[in-house]
Amino acid sequence: MTIKISGLIACLKAAQDKHGDLPIYTTDSDIKGIDVYPCHEGVQQTADGIPEDPGQLVIEFVPCD
Repeated sequence: MTIKISGLIACLKAAQDKHGDLPIYTTDSDIKGIDVYPCHEGVQQTADGIPEDPGQLVIEFVPCD
């Protein structure tokens, strides 16, 4: 089972409580921001231009320039 939003927030909150409000990095780069895409089976879907109810979120970490 993959992690849910609540699990990710709880993990980050526990790390923040233990270590303080520190910067976050990926193994590859600094993080400039996060883009979140609501998807259904990994694909953003629309019906007549209206987004369908998502079944998951895809998170993209935007690297610093």
